Amino acid sequence: METKHYKARIEWYTDPSHYPLHTWLRDIVTIDGVVVDRQIIGQTWTVPVRITSFIDDTWSSYADVGFLVEEAPWHLLETGYTFRLWAGKDIATVTIL
Repeated sequence: METKHYKARIEWYTDPSHYPLHTWLRDIVTIDGVVVDRQIIGQTWTVPVRITSFIDDTWSSYADVGFLVEEAPWHLLETGYTFRLWAGKDIATVTIL
């Protein structure tokens, strides 16, 4: 299974300083659909995230992100594409650089 990685900027909804740098976070997904009563309706894809640096005085970071499954929307993953990260709740917005 191919994994392709992209450089990204992440706007976190809470302080991300508790996440380690340069370590792959693997319990995060993106949702192509909606969440109703904490149930996901639609497709989801695992999104490994590796924070490479924090941006001073913000809740933003730079990171490497990727999709682990072949059915992921590869054609969308180009500069400027934005998607949300979910880990039990919305936690961030990612923009591909």
